[in-house]
Amino acid sequence: MLGLTLLAVISADVPFSLQDHRIIVQVFARRTGPLSMVVDTGSDGLLLTPEAARRVGVAIKWGGSISGAGAGRARSGTTIVPSLQIGNLRFGDVPAIVADLSRIRRGIGFRHLDGIVGYDQLKRYRIFVDMDRRRLTFSSGMLPVPKDAATTAFTQADGFVRVPAAVDGVHGTFVVDTGDRSQLTLFRGFADANDFGHFASVRNALTGFGVGGPVYSDLMRTTLQAFATTNPDVITRLPLAKTGAFAADADAGSIGNGFLERFNVVYDYPDGKMLTWPVKTPVADSSTFRLPAVPSTPAHTLSRHALFGAAAGLKPGGVTLTYVTSNGPAYRAGLRVGDVVRSMGGRPIATTTDFYESVHDATGGATLAVDFTRGGATRQVAVTLGTAANESAPGVTTLYRDVVVDNSLRRTILTLPSDAARPLPAVLIIGGIGCFSVDVAANAEDPYLRLAHDLARAGYVVMRLEKSGIGDSQGPSCANVDFEAEMRAYRAALAALQTDPSVDARRIFLFGHSIGSVIAPRMARAGGVAGLVVAEAVGRDWPEYEMRNTRRELELGGDPASSVDSALIEKSQCMQKLLFEDEPEGEIEAAMPSCKVHDGVYPVTAWYVRQVAPLNIVEPWAVLGLPVLAIYGTSDFVTELPDHRRIVDTANAERPGSATLVTIDGMSHLLGKAPSALAASNDFDKSIIEPYDSALSDAVIAWLNAHSST
Repeated sequence: MLGLTLLAVISADVPFSLQDHRIIVQVFARRTGPLSMVVDTGSDGLLLTPEAARRVGVAIKWGGSISGAGAGRARSGTTIVPSLQIGNLRFGDVPAIVADLSRIRRGIGFRHLDGIVGYDQLKRYRIFVDMDRRRLTFSSGMLPVPKDAATTAFTQADGFVRVPAAVDGVHGTFVVDTGDRSQLTLFRGFADANDFGHFASVRNALTGFGVGGPVYSDLMRTTLQAFATTNPDVITRLPLAKTGAFAADADAGSIGNGFLERFNVVYDYPDGKMLTWPVKTPVADSSTFRLPAVPSTPAHTLSRHALFGAAAGLKPGGVTLTYVTSNGPAYRAGLRVGDVVRSMGGRPIATTTDFYESVHDATGGATLAVDFTRGGATRQVAVTLGTAANESAPGVTTLYRDVVVDNSLRRTILTLPSDAARPLPAVLIIGGIGCFSVDVAANAEDPYLRLAHDLARAGYVVMRLEKSGIGDSQGPSCANVDFEAEMRAYRAALAALQTDPSVDARRIFLFGHSIGSVIAPRMARAGGVAGLVVAEAVGRDWPEYEMRNTRRELELGGDPASSVDSALIEKSQCMQKLLFEDEPEGEIEAAMPSCKVHDGVYPVTAWYVRQVAPLNIVEPWAVLGLPVLAIYGTSDFVTELPDHRRIVDTANAERPGSATLVTIDGMSHLLGKAPSALAASNDFDKSIIEPYDSALSDAVIAWLNAHSST
């Protein structure tokens, strides 16, 4: 007979109160109390005020200082608390920091504050913050949670809980800090790297007090993706101090209790995870932060951007010019394709993001010093930046407007017939993956421009959307924005079309190109769309799509069969680690150097593709019940005909006869003309702009005319 040892579950259940968005519990030390203590997941242990230490009767050894929020430091000491009690939990010989918290208490109106309970007391338990009942449960055993509770893994280091999250689609690691009364704080390094400061609506406000003194910040609203939820209008502070924890911390920021109190939370320290579900009754907002509501912005509030006249890509030698507009600003200054840019305006250029942000942050007419190398020699030129030209074409009118996305503005370009006199059917163009501009008046062969103008001349209103941080658009750098944030931007554009007086809201169609073919059907499920057109589309799960692409690319290049299969085995291993196990690229490539070839193929962040990888790509087509046109070009080297057939067959299974497949002989993935997929691939590698294939416009117009009659 086996002997079983049953371990008793240790637990305690205590009430808490919320004071200034902080969790306050009553604690006894050496049977003295109750002491009013903040439960702080952002602190590494026990802290007592000098007054509380004297009440408890412990000796203080002064001789140090501590830092935290605020730019300064505070005098501190140490002590040992012989016994500490929270509910029926008892701790013995607890080390404690002693520091003056009176500035915090006075600054934000605490009635009484004796100290902080932190990581050292929390780490051995599962802790349930029941915000609905205002109860705090400590348990060494498992705690019951709803079936639909979200699970978020966290790491523990230096006494902090850290979780992955994203702000306006930009990902980072955030401290979970119940001792932070704000909703969200962005630390200086992350905020500066992603240019969040440009969009603050309140400047230099007093946003709190910390151990290091007052915290002055700029304030803005952001969209926070955390704990399997997307939360718009989160009041976010950007501390201004150049010293202190907020300036020096390598984390992206702090998720404070002003946000956390939207959830009931189990902090499962033994298993390293948080379980969250929404509260039944939201906590009343007692915040001193007051921000204006996001405005319904009028047209033409965004100014036109500066024009450099060149595109760049990251090549082995550095950021290299891949295209230079004939007689544009860069060309006139002497720059040519193949030049490797080292700095612009004194800013080092190590990535394509650096390159495009340097232009984006400048103004038309300014002079930008550009250091570059050509043939091994270092040179410098002064580029006098132009101002983006407005589109002008016979028979169409182009309007430059904007929409609010994640509390900043994105440029929309609306093209309509010059003689438009009544509400017309409309098309929203949802573009491909990567960071490119659709505001390209100087490029007459740009496929989206050509398609928009052709559709407008045929009687349709057409909207294009400039991506985050590109051209006139505000927002974080496009290179850092994830798939869900890009989806939110296109949803905002669709909402603008639906309320535009020139548009018949009953007849709005989506045109999805490349990754746009993944976005379009997901948007259409929300309603308000009359039909969909997709071109050069993805029609299967992303991992298989990538594997088939890799095989096709290698076979087009003439690689032997055995080499192709070896590469596919490697790629599957790399994708598993990168896309499903969320391992950092650097760690993957250190362990598997071959992954450098397979991981670095995306013109977006790994987070973008991580959000696409688990999607059931074809599932929306099975339930839409809308008219569908799928277009495939035979010179496409990125997608394949079977994917388009799969989309059409899936849609027709739901609604027979609703979906149509059209093939265009010689059209490439970028909607230009090429004699073969290999030729199109070579054109892409050499940055050759192919002439637009007008057969695409003909096919789309014919289909729209058949499906847009009132």
